[in-house]
Amino acid sequence: MNAPPREQHARITHGDATFLCEQGLRIWRFYAEFGTEKHNYLIPDNVEEEGLFEAARVSTTNIGMLLNARQAAAEFGFITVPEFAELTRRTLDSVHQLEKLNGHPYNWYDTLTLAPLTPITVSSVDNGNLAASLYTLRAGAVAMLKLPVLHPRLFTGLRTHWKLMLLQKDIPREIASHKLPKTGASDDEWIAWCLGAQMLDGFSQQSELTGEAAWWLRETHNRIQAINQLVREYRPWLLPEFAPLRAIPQLGLSLETPISPATASDFGVQLEARLDRMWATSIDPAYSVLCEQLRTLLAESIVRQRTLNASLRAIADDGFHLADQMDFSFLLEKSRLLLSIGYEVANQKLHTATYDMLASEARIATFLAVAKGDIPQQCWFKLSRTHTIAFNRPVLLSWTGTMFEYLMPSLWMRSYPDTLVARTLQAAVEIQRDYGRRHNIPWGISEAGYAEQDPAGHYHYQAYGIPEMALKWDATAGPVVSPYSSFLALGTDAPSAMKNLRRMAKAGWVGAYGFYESVDYSQTGGQAKLVREWMAHHQGMSLLAILNLLNDNIVQTWFHSNPQLQATELLLHEKPMREAALRAEYKLFAPKARRTA
Repeated sequence: MNAPPREQHARITHGDATFLCEQGLRIWRFYAEFGTEKHNYLIPDNVEEEGLFEAARVSTTNIGMLLNARQAAAEFGFITVPEFAELTRRTLDSVHQLEKLNGHPYNWYDTLTLAPLTPITVSSVDNGNLAASLYTLRAGAVAMLKLPVLHPRLFTGLRTHWKLMLLQKDIPREIASHKLPKTGASDDEWIAWCLGAQMLDGFSQQSELTGEAAWWLRETHNRIQAINQLVREYRPWLLPEFAPLRAIPQLGLSLETPISPATASDFGVQLEARLDRMWATSIDPAYSVLCEQLRTLLAESIVRQRTLNASLRAIADDGFHLADQMDFSFLLEKSRLLLSIGYEVANQKLHTATYDMLASEARIATFLAVAKGDIPQQCWFKLSRTHTIAFNRPVLLSWTGTMFEYLMPSLWMRSYPDTLVARTLQAAVEIQRDYGRRHNIPWGISEAGYAEQDPAGHYHYQAYGIPEMALKWDATAGPVVSPYSSFLALGTDAPSAMKNLRRMAKAGWVGAYGFYESVDYSQTGGQAKLVREWMAHHQGMSLLAILNLLNDNIVQTWFHSNPQLQATELLLHEKPMREAALRAEYKLFAPKARRTA
């Protein structure tokens, strides 16, 4: 009874969930391949398929998406907890090196040198996204302390890797015929399978395999090795040679025993004491030898457990402090009680334009700034709530009518039934669907790269949206359809979004790192033209949307677990105007051109 109300959405099928997991792994590959030491463990803004050109610049939104993408990868079992901790620590180390103002990183940096890119500005909305990601990182790391390091999701993630590997051409027949444990197999069976999967060792190094087949074979082998390393270094008693000890009830080595990073060190010390007693009292030499071998491995494991526990706690603390130090008060246009779009460092002044619409990506920045106490609560109510009628549906106006403006904040922020925001999200998705149906194309119009290229061969970028729900007088839909828009819609209308994504996949819109950036229908002759690139923030949004759908809105749970955000949740319960009143207001005050749009 005390639980907050939640939106009830239609469920998707098991096949849809499998499809989304596979797309999630392709997206994670983007972060795994490009978020490396080459870019100081940050992420390039975009990667173009031709020549795999990497745009060596990163925005604060991109940094936040990278941090949360690693959380998603750990949740899906694509990486282990120690891998998550190591990669995240390296990224946070780079973030600490970035030049900042009032705790705010600048909008863009060179990923190779970490130097800020000119013109140097502080972006209110991008840093709002980063702060949301940091609070989410903080709560997620704390939650990770309470979950088993050797979680069954690692085996689910390995199964997804294996399936996608087998889809590649030229995979050796010996591997294709090697069967994974059956669905429902125990952890013991999976561990035995992974430890016995030496047949991949040689194949993964074969030089004759190239391209996609080589990458998937190598990465699947790496996943098996990562699980094996996790067992040896963090759960050595699960190794097959210690099976006789696991059969002794007094040692408490059942596979079902839940051992998390927070409790592992204490468990290891207690187990060490029990092994000492058994070693001292056992009359069977074989047991004595096994006890001595396990004691040696256990001493090293306890050190690693404590290090991992401390690392996760440090990540949680670091995420909180980085977000808490970002003072939004100097970004407030005090005369209007609205956040400026940014601060110009060279001129040492706020930009004159402000974020003044509730239906925009600034919703998250304003909410966070209020929650932190940096700006007054009145600022939330200063955001415009002007409505329009589009495709015969009432909806809040946004600046350009993009899916990004309406839906991106809901990756972190909850929406509650029969509220202003929830009604708006639903209407925005329905209007997008109506637009696609009218033009007989897949739906999902948002800011995206489009087919036109500059002299260097790089794609251009523009905010596309539905003109009927845009305030901007020259807003255009293109039409340019971006698949990430459909991923964002998973939280609002999952069955329709799935149908749309499958339609796009069937049309060949998927590449090595998931769905391409967009398909441009605006070119001469109406020919659909694929924009063959992947953008970091769109990839991150897609991955978080998949995670929310399949894991009971866990990103929102992490975000709202922070006490100062919980204390501000009441702002999200704002009720909508009655539809009859909206239509009457629209007829009275809307310009004729918009009424007939």
